[in-house]
Amino acid sequence: MSEHDLVKLRLSLMGRPVRNYTFNKPVISVGRDPGADVYVDNPGVSRDHFRLERTESGEYQVVDLGSANGTFLNDQMVNAAVVRHNDVVRFGKYTLWVAYEADRRAVVREDSAEATGTAGHTVVLSRTEIGNILEHEKRQSPASPPARSVPLSVPSPSQPLSPDAEPEWPSFWPSLVVGFISGSVFGAGVAWLLMHH
Repeated sequence: MSEHDLVKLRLSLMGRPVRNYTFNKPVISVGRDPGADVYVDNPGVSRDHFRLERTESGEYQVVDLGSANGTFLNDQMVNAAVVRHNDVVRFGKYTLWVAYEADRRAVVREDSAEATGTAGHTVVLSRTEIGNILEHEKRQSPASPPARSVPLSVPSPSQPLSPDAEPEWPSFWPSLVVGFISGSVFGAGVAWLLMHH
């Protein structure tokens, strides 16, 4: 398991699901202590009943903390034992089903940061900086030429269009896209400046 793996726990009381938990931390405490990660308010559960500790392999081991009624892993009483995927820890009238799962969000965040070359930082610009950027854009973009119509290439009836053929686009479409984006950015900046004055 990698460092991004999650442990998922399903707490059940006498076979009825009570609550689901997801953790990515080295130690998970379970007991009647209100500060426990998995808090169970039941007299059959000790204040500090047991904890799950992550091992070097990435799996967790259950460690009984001297509980009055004991901790059971797959119906075997244990003091300490490695918990595998789909194992069940029983304590008092409660069971805790354990599953391991990859943290997809962390992988997506890493991939996104690598693709953009950033570590996920947000850049905050002042009004002056935004104004300078907009002014620079305004000076850099030449005046838009008057719109002209350019016909698309259409095959003649004697030349049927093959399924793999792609239509020919006018050569100025990249300029239109850039102009549209620049105009949108400029308009959004102006609107933001007007709203915050």
